[in-house]
Amino acid sequence: MSALMSINLGRKCVRGKNDGNDRLSSLPDALLHHVMSFLPMAEVVRTSILSARWRNLWASTPFIHIDRQELLNEIEWTEEDTEDMHESFVDHLLLLRDGTVSLDEARILISRDDRGKSSAWIRYAIKHNARLLHVYGAHRRVQLDGIAICPSQYLKRIRLESVYLVHGFFTPLNYNFPMLEHLELERCVIACTKAEISSRSLKVLHMTHCFHIYSLLICATNLTHISIIDPWCNSDPVVTRDLASLVTASIALSGCHIHNSVEKIVDHRLLDGLSHATKLELHAPSPELAFERGLQTCPTLSNLTSLVLGDWCMAADLYPLFYILHRSPKLKELCFKLKMEQCRICKKAGSASLPARNTQPVRGYPCIERIKIYCSKDDPRVGTLVQALLPIFIPDGKISIDDR
Repeated sequence: MSALMSINLGRKCVRGKNDGNDRLSSLPDALLHHVMSFLPMAEVVRTSILSARWRNLWASTPFIHIDRQELLNEIEWTEEDTEDMHESFVDHLLLLRDGTVSLDEARILISRDDRGKSSAWIRYAIKHNARLLHVYGAHRRVQLDGIAICPSQYLKRIRLESVYLVHGFFTPLNYNFPMLEHLELERCVIACTKAEISSRSLKVLHMTHCFHIYSLLICATNLTHISIIDPWCNSDPVVTRDLASLVTASIALSGCHIHNSVEKIVDHRLLDGLSHATKLELHAPSPELAFERGLQTCPTLSNLTSLVLGDWCMAADLYPLFYILHRSPKLKELCFKLKMEQCRICKKAGSASLPARNTQPVRGYPCIERIKIYCSKDDPRVGTLVQALLPIFIPDGKISIDDR
Protein backbone atom coordinates (compact mmCIF):
# COMPACT_ATOMS: atom_id res chain seq x y z
CA MET A 1 0.00 0.00 0.00
CA SER A 2 2.84 2.41 0.81
CA ALA A 3 4.08 2.01 -2.77
CA LEU A 4 0.81 3.47 -4.08
CA MET A 5 0.33 6.34 -1.71
CA SER A 6 1.99 8.38 0.98
CA ILE A 7 0.10 8.85 4.25
CA ASN A 8 1.07 11.29 6.98
CA LEU A 9 -0.66 9.58 9.85
CA GLY A 10 -0.53 12.64 12.04
CA ARG A 11 -2.18 14.93 9.46
CA LYS A 12 -4.22 12.46 7.40
CA CYS A 13 -2.82 13.94 4.21
CA VAL A 14 -2.72 11.84 1.03
CA ARG A 15 -0.51 12.44 -1.98
CA GLY A 16 -0.39 10.26 -5.04
CA LYS A 17 -0.85 10.09 -8.76
CA ASN A 18 -4.28 9.86 -10.29
CA ASP A 19 -4.00 8.52 -13.81
CA GLY A 20 -7.67 7.55 -14.00
CA ASN A 21 -6.87 3.85 -13.97
CA ASP A 22 -7.30 2.54 -10.41
CA ARG A 23 -6.66 -1.14 -10.92
CA LEU A 24 -6.15 -1.86 -7.23
CA SER A 25 -9.63 -0.64 -6.26
CA SER A 26 -11.17 -2.87 -8.88
CA LEU A 27 -9.99 -5.99 -7.08
CA PRO A 28 -12.55 -7.98 -5.04
CA ASP A 29 -12.92 -7.30 -1.33
CA ALA A 30 -11.37 -10.60 -0.28
CA LEU A 31 -8.15 -9.87 -2.16
CA LEU A 32 -7.95 -6.31 -0.84
CA HIS A 33 -8.49 -7.59 2.70
CA HIS A 34 -5.60 -9.99 2.18
CA VAL A 35 -3.35 -7.08 1.13
CA MET A 36 -4.50 -5.04 4.12
CA SER A 37 -3.66 -7.89 6.51
CA PHE A 38 0.05 -7.07 6.03
CA LEU A 39 -0.41 -3.46 7.22
CA PRO A 40 -0.43 -2.01 10.74
CA MET A 41 -4.01 -1.64 11.96
CA ALA A 42 -3.83 2.16 12.06
CA GLU A 43 -2.84 2.20 8.41
CA VAL A 44 -5.64 -0.23 7.57
CA VAL A 45 -8.15 2.23 9.05
CA ARG A 46 -6.56 5.17 7.19
CA THR A 47 -7.23 3.51 3.83
CA SER A 48 -10.79 4.81 4.30
CA ILE A 49 -9.68 8.24 3.02
CA LEU A 50 -8.43 6.93 -0.32
CA SER A 51 -11.77 6.94 -2.13
CA ALA A 52 -15.42 6.02 -1.82
CA ARG A 53 -14.48 2.44 -2.74
CA TRP A 54 -12.23 2.22 0.32
CA ARG A 55 -14.36 4.19 2.78
CA ASN A 56 -15.83 1.23 4.66
CA LEU A 57 -13.58 -1.54 3.42
CA TRP A 58 -11.46 -1.57 6.59
CA ALA A 59 -14.55 -2.23 8.73
CA SER A 60 -15.19 -5.60 7.10
CA THR A 61 -11.69 -7.04 7.38
CA PRO A 62 -11.70 -10.63 8.73
CA PHE A 63 -8.86 -9.80 11.13
CA ILE A 64 -7.91 -7.45 13.95
CA HIS A 65 -4.35 -6.70 15.04
CA ILE A 66 -4.01 -4.84 18.34
CA ASP A 67 -0.49 -3.66 19.10
CA ARG A 68 0.32 -0.58 21.17
CA GLN A 69 3.91 -0.27 19.92
CA GLU A 70 2.77 -0.60 16.32
CA LEU A 71 0.36 2.27 16.87
CA LEU A 72 3.09 4.38 18.46
CA ASN A 73 5.24 3.85 15.39
CA GLU A 74 2.46 4.92 13.04
CA ILE A 75 1.12 8.01 14.81
CA GLU A 76 2.90 11.36 15.23
CA TRP A 77 2.52 11.96 18.93
CA THR A 78 2.07 15.48 20.29
CA GLU A 79 2.07 16.89 23.80
CA GLU A 80 -1.73 16.86 23.75
CA ASP A 81 -1.85 13.09 23.22
CA THR A 82 -3.02 11.27 26.33
CA GLU A 83 -1.83 7.99 27.78
CA ASP A 84 -5.13 6.29 26.94
CA MET A 85 -4.80 7.03 23.19
CA HIS A 86 -4.23 3.37 22.39
CA GLU A 87 -7.23 2.13 24.36
CA SER A 88 -9.39 4.80 22.72
CA PHE A 89 -8.21 3.75 19.27
CA VAL A 90 -8.91 0.06 19.92
CA ASP A 91 -12.31 0.74 21.52
CA HIS A 92 -13.40 2.81 18.51
CA LEU A 93 -11.95 0.23 16.14
CA LEU A 94 -14.08 -2.53 17.66
CA LEU A 95 -17.14 -0.31 17.98
CA LEU A 96 -17.13 0.83 14.35
CA ARG A 97 -16.09 -2.48 12.84
CA ASP A 98 -18.81 -4.45 11.02
CA GLY A 99 -19.82 -6.91 13.71
CA THR A 100 -21.58 -9.21 11.24
CA VAL A 101 -18.23 -10.20 9.69
CA SER A 102 -16.58 -13.19 11.36
CA LEU A 103 -12.89 -13.04 12.24
CA ASP A 104 -10.39 -15.41 10.71
CA GLU A 105 -7.63 -14.05 12.93
CA ALA A 106 -7.25 -11.92 16.04
CA ARG A 107 -3.75 -10.92 17.15
CA ILE A 108 -3.59 -8.99 20.42
CA LEU A 109 -0.41 -7.69 22.04
CA ILE A 110 -1.01 -6.69 25.65
CA SER A 111 1.23 -4.30 27.55
CA ARG A 112 0.98 -3.46 31.23
CA ASP A 113 -1.06 -0.38 30.37
CA ASP A 114 -3.61 -2.50 28.49
CA ARG A 115 -4.36 -4.99 31.24
CA GLY A 116 -7.68 -3.39 32.18
CA LYS A 117 -9.03 -3.76 28.65
CA SER A 118 -7.30 -6.91 27.45
CA SER A 119 -9.98 -9.37 28.62
CA ALA A 120 -12.70 -7.38 26.85
CA TRP A 121 -10.67 -7.33 23.62
CA ILE A 122 -10.09 -11.09 23.79
CA ARG A 123 -13.77 -11.77 24.46
CA TYR A 124 -14.71 -9.54 21.52
CA ALA A 125 -12.50 -11.60 19.23
CA ILE A 126 -13.92 -14.90 20.48
CA LYS A 127 -17.54 -13.72 20.31
CA HIS A 128 -16.99 -12.66 16.69
CA ASN A 129 -16.08 -16.21 15.73
CA ALA A 130 -12.29 -15.84 15.55
CA ARG A 131 -10.69 -19.02 14.26
CA LEU A 132 -7.16 -18.03 15.24
CA LEU A 133 -6.42 -16.21 18.50
CA HIS A 134 -2.87 -15.01 19.18
CA VAL A 135 -2.28 -13.24 22.50
CA TYR A 136 1.17 -11.91 23.30
CA GLY A 137 2.11 -10.29 26.60
CA ALA A 138 4.66 -7.52 26.19
CA HIS A 139 5.49 -8.06 29.88
CA ARG A 140 5.11 -11.30 31.81
CA ARG A 141 2.92 -9.55 34.36
CA VAL A 142 -0.01 -9.83 31.96
CA GLN A 143 -2.48 -12.41 33.30
CA LEU A 144 -5.21 -14.46 31.66
CA ASP A 145 -7.80 -16.36 33.67
CA GLY A 146 -10.92 -18.35 32.91
CA ILE A 147 -12.99 -15.16 32.77
CA ALA A 148 -10.89 -13.79 29.90
CA ILE A 149 -12.21 -16.41 27.46
CA CYS A 150 -15.80 -17.26 26.56
CA PRO A 151 -17.21 -20.32 24.76
CA SER A 152 -16.84 -20.59 20.99
CA GLN A 153 -17.90 -23.07 18.33
CA TYR A 154 -15.38 -21.62 15.85
CA LEU A 155 -12.01 -21.18 17.55
CA LYS A 156 -9.55 -23.70 16.09
CA ARG A 157 -6.13 -22.37 17.03
CA ILE A 158 -4.78 -20.54 20.09
CA ARG A 159 -1.26 -19.18 20.46
CA LEU A 160 -0.23 -17.59 23.76
CA GLU A 161 3.15 -15.94 24.38
CA SER A 162 4.63 -14.50 27.57
CA VAL A 163 1.47 -14.46 29.69
CA TYR A 164 0.49 -15.75 33.14
CA LEU A 165 -2.23 -18.38 33.02
CA VAL A 166 -4.12 -18.30 36.33
CA HIS A 167 -7.42 -19.07 38.10
CA GLY A 168 -8.64 -22.14 36.24
CA PHE A 169 -7.66 -20.95 32.78
CA PHE A 170 -7.55 -24.49 31.35
CA THR A 171 -11.05 -25.53 32.46
CA PRO A 172 -12.95 -23.52 29.82
CA LEU A 173 -10.19 -24.32 27.36
CA ASN A 174 -10.89 -28.03 27.81
CA TYR A 175 -14.69 -27.87 27.63
CA ASN A 176 -15.86 -24.70 25.84
CA PHE A 177 -13.99 -24.96 22.53
CA PRO A 178 -15.20 -28.09 20.70
CA MET A 179 -13.34 -27.11 17.50
CA LEU A 180 -9.99 -26.30 19.11
CA GLU A 181 -7.27 -28.33 17.39
CA HIS A 182 -4.01 -26.42 17.84
CA LEU A 183 -2.60 -24.94 21.07
CA GLU A 184 0.77 -23.20 21.36
CA LEU A 185 2.22 -21.92 24.64
CA GLU A 186 5.54 -20.08 24.50
CA ARG A 187 7.34 -18.53 27.48
CA CYS A 188 4.13 -18.72 29.51
CA VAL A 189 3.88 -19.05 33.29
CA ILE A 190 1.33 -21.68 34.27
CA ALA A 191 0.16 -20.66 37.72
CA CYS A 192 -3.03 -22.75 37.86
CA THR A 193 -3.29 -25.33 40.60
CA LYS A 194 -4.07 -28.81 39.24
CA ALA A 195 -3.54 -27.60 35.69
CA GLU A 196 -4.73 -30.09 33.10
CA ILE A 197 -4.84 -30.10 29.30
CA SER A 198 -7.54 -32.62 28.40
CA SER A 199 -9.44 -31.12 25.46
CA ARG A 200 -10.99 -33.90 23.38
CA SER A 201 -10.73 -31.88 20.17
CA LEU A 202 -7.07 -30.92 20.59
CA LYS A 203 -4.73 -32.49 18.03
CA VAL A 204 -1.53 -30.42 18.21
CA LEU A 205 0.19 -29.11 21.35
CA HIS A 206 3.42 -27.11 21.36
CA MET A 207 4.93 -25.88 24.64
CA THR A 208 8.20 -23.95 24.59
CA HIS A 209 10.13 -22.56 27.59
CA CYS A 210 7.09 -22.53 29.87
CA PHE A 211 7.40 -22.22 33.65
CA HIS A 212 5.12 -24.39 35.79
CA ILE A 213 4.48 -23.27 39.35
CA TYR A 214 2.42 -26.42 39.94
CA SER A 215 2.24 -29.80 38.22
CA LEU A 216 0.74 -30.06 34.75
CA LEU A 217 -1.11 -33.10 33.42
CA ILE A 218 -1.43 -33.56 29.64
CA CYS A 219 -4.09 -36.17 28.84
CA ALA A 220 -5.81 -35.05 25.63
CA THR A 221 -6.90 -38.39 24.19
CA ASN A 222 -7.12 -37.21 20.55
CA LEU A 223 -3.75 -35.46 20.54
CA THR A 224 -1.67 -36.55 17.52
CA HIS A 225 1.37 -34.25 17.79
CA ILE A 226 3.10 -32.93 20.90
CA SER A 227 6.31 -31.02 21.51
CA ILE A 228 7.58 -29.88 24.90
CA ILE A 229 10.75 -27.82 24.85
CA ASP A 230 12.65 -27.04 28.05
CA PRO A 231 9.94 -27.00 30.73
CA TRP A 232 10.81 -25.20 33.99
CA CYS A 233 9.08 -25.79 37.31
CA ASN A 234 9.39 -25.45 41.08
CA SER A 235 9.24 -29.12 42.01
CA ASP A 236 6.03 -30.63 40.61
CA PRO A 237 6.47 -32.44 37.30
CA VAL A 238 4.92 -32.30 33.86
CA VAL A 239 3.08 -35.58 33.26
CA THR A 240 1.74 -37.11 30.04
CA ARG A 241 -0.93 -39.79 30.23
CA ASP A 242 -3.46 -41.61 28.02
CA LEU A 243 -2.38 -40.06 24.71
CA ALA A 244 -3.98 -42.89 22.74
CA SER A 245 -3.97 -41.08 19.35
CA LEU A 246 -0.39 -39.83 19.49
CA VAL A 247 1.67 -40.06 16.29
CA THR A 248 4.70 -37.80 16.82
CA ALA A 249 6.30 -36.49 20.01
CA SER A 250 9.33 -34.29 20.62
CA ILE A 251 10.68 -33.64 24.12
CA ALA A 252 13.76 -31.50 24.74
CA LEU A 253 15.37 -30.69 28.08
CA SER A 254 18.28 -28.30 28.43
CA GLY A 255 19.34 -29.83 31.73
CA CYS A 256 18.32 -29.31 35.36
CA HIS A 257 17.57 -25.76 36.41
CA ILE A 258 18.33 -23.50 39.33
CA HIS A 259 15.31 -21.99 41.06
CA ASN A 260 15.37 -19.98 44.28
CA SER A 261 19.11 -20.65 44.43
CA VAL A 262 18.50 -24.39 44.89
CA GLU A 263 19.82 -26.91 42.38
CA LYS A 264 17.38 -29.74 41.89
CA ILE A 265 16.46 -32.55 39.54
CA VAL A 266 12.77 -32.53 38.64
CA ASP A 267 11.20 -35.92 38.02
CA HIS A 268 9.10 -35.06 35.00
CA ARG A 269 6.85 -37.93 33.86
CA LEU A 270 7.05 -36.85 30.25
CA LEU A 271 7.47 -40.35 28.83
CA ASP A 272 4.48 -41.99 30.53
CA GLY A 273 1.90 -41.18 27.86
CA LEU A 274 4.01 -41.65 24.73
CA SER A 275 3.52 -45.40 24.21
CA HIS A 276 1.41 -44.96 21.04
CA ALA A 277 3.80 -42.62 19.20
CA THR A 278 5.29 -43.78 15.89
CA LYS A 279 7.92 -41.01 15.77
CA LEU A 280 9.74 -39.85 18.90
CA GLU A 281 12.53 -37.32 19.58
CA LEU A 282 14.18 -37.07 23.00
CA HIS A 283 16.85 -34.38 23.30
CA ALA A 284 18.88 -33.56 26.41
CA PRO A 285 22.50 -33.12 27.52
CA SER A 286 24.42 -35.96 29.12
CA PRO A 287 23.51 -37.17 31.61
CA GLU A 288 19.83 -36.25 32.01
CA LEU A 289 18.56 -38.01 35.10
CA ALA A 290 14.97 -36.85 34.62
CA PHE A 291 14.79 -38.80 31.35
CA GLU A 292 16.59 -41.81 32.79
CA ARG A 293 14.30 -41.88 35.81
CA GLY A 294 11.35 -41.62 33.46
CA LEU A 295 12.44 -44.73 31.62
CA GLN A 296 11.76 -46.77 34.75
CA THR A 297 8.01 -46.15 34.40
CA CYS A 298 7.94 -45.81 30.61
CA PRO A 299 5.63 -48.39 28.95
CA THR A 300 6.55 -50.35 25.84
CA LEU A 301 6.67 -48.11 22.78
CA SER A 302 4.70 -50.60 20.75
CA ASN A 303 4.14 -48.41 17.64
CA LEU A 304 7.50 -46.67 17.50
CA THR A 305 9.26 -46.88 14.10
CA SER A 306 11.45 -43.73 14.17
CA LEU A 307 13.55 -42.57 17.13
CA VAL A 308 15.86 -39.54 17.51
CA LEU A 309 18.05 -39.30 20.62
CA GLY A 310 20.36 -36.65 22.05
CA ASP A 311 23.46 -36.82 24.24
CA TRP A 312 21.61 -38.17 27.27
CA CYS A 313 21.40 -41.68 25.81
CA MET A 314 25.22 -41.98 25.87
CA ALA A 315 25.45 -41.93 29.67
CA ALA A 316 26.31 -44.90 31.90
CA ASP A 317 27.77 -47.24 29.27
CA LEU A 318 24.80 -46.58 26.96
CA TYR A 319 22.35 -47.99 29.49
CA PRO A 320 19.56 -45.47 28.56
CA LEU A 321 19.98 -46.33 24.87
CA PHE A 322 19.64 -50.08 25.32
CA TYR A 323 16.82 -49.65 27.81
CA ILE A 324 14.67 -47.68 25.37
CA LEU A 325 15.60 -49.93 22.43
CA HIS A 326 14.39 -52.94 24.40
CA ARG A 327 10.99 -51.25 24.69
CA SER A 328 10.73 -50.41 20.97
CA PRO A 329 10.05 -53.72 19.17
CA LYS A 330 9.03 -52.15 15.80
CA LEU A 331 11.84 -49.61 15.54
CA LYS A 332 13.26 -49.22 12.01
CA GLU A 333 15.01 -45.83 11.97
CA LEU A 334 17.41 -44.65 14.67
CA CYS A 335 19.09 -41.24 14.69
CA PHE A 336 21.56 -39.64 17.11
CA LYS A 337 22.16 -35.89 17.36
CA LEU A 338 25.21 -35.50 19.58
CA LYS A 339 26.34 -32.02 20.60
CA MET A 340 28.75 -32.86 23.45
CA GLU A 341 26.48 -31.06 25.91
CA GLN A 342 26.57 -31.84 29.61
CA CYS A 343 24.29 -31.16 32.55
CA ARG A 344 26.55 -30.31 35.46
CA ILE A 345 23.84 -30.87 38.10
CA CYS A 346 23.00 -34.37 36.86
CA LYS A 347 26.69 -35.14 36.46
CA LYS A 348 27.29 -34.13 40.06
CA ALA A 349 24.34 -36.18 41.33
CA GLY A 350 25.38 -39.22 39.30
CA SER A 351 23.97 -42.71 39.73
CA ALA A 352 23.15 -42.12 43.39
CA SER A 353 19.93 -40.40 42.26
CA LEU A 354 18.82 -43.35 40.11
CA PRO A 355 17.17 -46.69 40.85
CA ALA A 356 19.46 -49.68 40.63
CA ARG A 357 20.24 -50.55 37.01
CA ASN A 358 19.97 -54.04 35.61
CA THR A 359 23.54 -54.75 34.62
CA GLN A 360 22.67 -57.98 32.80
CA PRO A 361 22.59 -57.76 28.97
CA VAL A 362 19.06 -57.48 27.58
CA ARG A 363 17.93 -59.55 24.61
CA GLY A 364 15.22 -58.92 22.04
CA TYR A 365 16.33 -55.66 20.40
CA PRO A 366 14.50 -54.55 17.24
CA CYS A 367 15.98 -55.20 13.81
CA ILE A 368 16.87 -51.62 12.88
CA GLU A 369 17.19 -50.82 9.17
CA ARG A 370 18.75 -47.35 9.19
CA ILE A 371 21.04 -45.57 11.64
CA LYS A 372 22.24 -41.96 11.30
CA ILE A 373 24.70 -40.24 13.62
CA TYR A 374 25.13 -36.45 13.62
CA CYS A 375 28.18 -35.38 15.63
CA SER A 376 31.22 -33.11 15.72
CA LYS A 377 34.44 -34.30 14.09
CA ASP A 378 36.25 -34.66 17.42
CA ASP A 379 33.51 -36.48 19.36
CA PRO A 380 35.33 -39.42 21.02
CA ARG A 381 32.11 -41.30 21.74
CA VAL A 382 31.23 -42.15 18.16
CA GLY A 383 33.50 -45.20 17.90
CA THR A 384 32.06 -46.67 21.09
CA LEU A 385 28.52 -46.03 19.86
CA VAL A 386 29.12 -47.70 16.50
CA GLN A 387 30.65 -50.78 18.08
CA ALA A 388 27.71 -51.08 20.42
CA LEU A 389 25.17 -50.75 17.61
CA LEU A 390 26.69 -53.26 15.19
CA PRO A 391 25.34 -56.39 16.93
CA ILE A 392 21.73 -55.14 16.69
CA PHE A 393 21.98 -53.85 13.12
CA ILE A 394 21.12 -55.86 9.99
CA PRO A 395 24.29 -57.33 8.44
CA ASP A 396 23.98 -55.56 5.08
CA GLY A 397 22.87 -52.29 6.57
CA LYS A 398 24.82 -49.05 6.78
CA ILE A 399 25.52 -46.75 9.69
CA SER A 400 25.78 -43.20 8.34
CA ILE A 401 27.91 -40.62 10.16
CA ASP A 402 27.60 -36.90 9.47
CA ASP A 403 30.40 -35.01 11.24
CA ARG A 404 29.81 -31.57 9.76
